[in-house]
Amino acid sequence: MVRDVADVDAVAERIVARLETGLVDLERDPAAGWIIDPAGLRNAAWRFGYEVEPIAVGPGEVRFPHDYRPARARSLPAVPKPHAVGLGIMARPADAEAIVSLTTDLREVFTRIVVLLDGTVDDASDLAGRIPWVEIAHHPLDGDFAGQRNRLQAMMGTRWVLQIDTDELPDPALLQAIGWLVAAADRDGLRSLGLPRRNMVDGVQSASYPDIQYRLNRDDIRFAGRVHERPVVPFVESSLALAGALVHRLDGKRVRERTRIYEAMSTGAGRVEDEALLLAPFDPVAVR
Repeated sequence: MVRDVADVDAVAERIVARLETGLVDLERDPAAGWIIDPAGLRNAAWRFGYEVEPIAVGPGEVRFPHDYRPARARSLPAVPKPHAVGLGIMARPADAEAIVSLTTDLREVFTRIVVLLDGTVDDASDLAGRIPWVEIAHHPLDGDFAGQRNRLQAMMGTRWVLQIDTDELPDPALLQAIGWLVAAADRDGLRSLGLPRRNMVDGVQSASYPDIQYRLNRDDIRFAGRVHERPVVPFVESSLALAGALVHRLDGKRVRERTRIYEAMSTGAGRVEDEALLLAPFDPVAVR
């Protein structure tokens, strides 16, 4: 919590300075003008490339609760860790070239890659011949994004799953952080991580940022909502993971079409306000 929004950048610098010392104890050493609770400290630490360990936590207690108590934790710089995360991609047959490019770039990063096509057995067979290191499945979307994500989750067979679409790409910072993020999540009893998404519309970053997407999930997580689907998970078992981002490339025409398509799928799902944000340029001052 920051008392004056104009101080956000300065407060961020002070949080980093405390993380750098290896100890953040706002109970014994309170800060002037701001406070951060345990869960908020973890969010901030991950954002700036640090891991945190609570100073004191009882058996069965949440390690980093959202309870407005002053944060108390030890910190250390995060280092890349090997991982066994699976990559799941929802796609259409028309996305074949993007799928080939995407999976070629990421084949060494993920333990397993599965593509679920909204297409036919012939579509899947044709694509499998081009990228034999990828498992290709097919099932009609039928206007149900949660249903399709759930099918993909069930197919993965890895403890953690990153789901993306063919117009999305994990940026280098996220790829480097995935290993230590899921290890930290497992320590903290988390099952769903929300990733920032940077929407690039006609090559320009849009005002729709950070556009949090809960796409890095344990394999037992399931989604709900035919459109704008979200994971079904207790709040305490989810967290923001702000280390890196998904880069989402769109064109303005597609943004406008998507609003109409989503509204036809479910009343209110068109979200005209989302379209306006996507078509407006990013203003870094506005997100402080």
